[in-house]
This record gives sequence, C-alpha cells and structure tokens, in this order.
Amino acid sequence: MEKVSFVPGKRKYLFCADKQGMEILQPVIDLVIEKKLPFELFSIEHPVFEWLSKQKMGSFLYVAMEWDKLHAMKQLAEEVGFSAEEMQYIGYGGQSENVFCCRCHGITETIWQEKLEINCRHCDLLLEVSDHYSSLKNAYLGYVAKL
Repeated sequence: MEKVSFVPGKRKYLFCADKQGMEILQPVIDLVIEKKLPFELFSIEHPVFEWLSKQKMGSFLYVAMEWDKLHAMKQLAEEVGFSAEEMQYIGYGGQSENVFCCRCHGITETIWQEKLEINCRHCDLLLEVSDHYSSLKNAYLGYVAKL
C-alpha cells in the first residue's frame, strides 16, 4: 500500500474514501484541519459523479479505497476533468493487475504480489512482469522470462 502525502498550495482538498480509506487518509486530513485549509470529505456510499463535477479548478483529490474499486474511481475523476497532477490514489487489499504478453498480445489478469513471473493464459509462455505500464492497454508488459 502506498503512503498518502500532503500536497501543499491547493485551493481546496477533497477526500473521497470508504471507511478504511478515511483511516488511511486521516494524517493528511488532520494536517489540513490544523492548517485551517478548505476541505471536503465524501463517502463513496453516495453518488460520486455529481459531487466531483461540482468541484472547482485548483482542488486536489485524495482517493483511498480497495484496489478493485479504485480504477473505476480514477476513470470517473478523469472524465470529470481531474488530471493526474490533481489526484492522489491510495489502494488497499488484494490488487489485480493486467499483464500484456509480448508474444501473443493477450492480456492475463493476475493478483499482484511480489511475484515477478506468470504464465500467459493465452499461449502459456512464462512471462517476467516488468515495471513498464501501458495506459493504452491498462497492463504491465510481460517479457519472455529467462530460464
């Protein structure tokens, strides 16, 4: 799990999370309150799109939730107009990621661990998972593993 960090100099701070996510964001929330900066808390149990679309430029969005919900939330925030520089995402729990096979170009979904080798589910090639990520494919590149 990534650590949350305070980003200074923003017009308003937005915190969107589930219950456990709010606990993760609490150190930054406390700092924002201590500095008397404008902020808003929002629980993901409510409709998020409308709330996000009403936010003004200069706001900074913190999102903390389970990995399986985080990707959808990120896409939603981008649709509304938040850029990567205006958001910080913190995921927890089991993380699944996609791996793009260099041979057959198939995508294999895997539960992310420190495991660096997987078998492609399409062609069964042993792949070494790289840190190269393609936002176009929404996957990490898998190279032929060295035996």
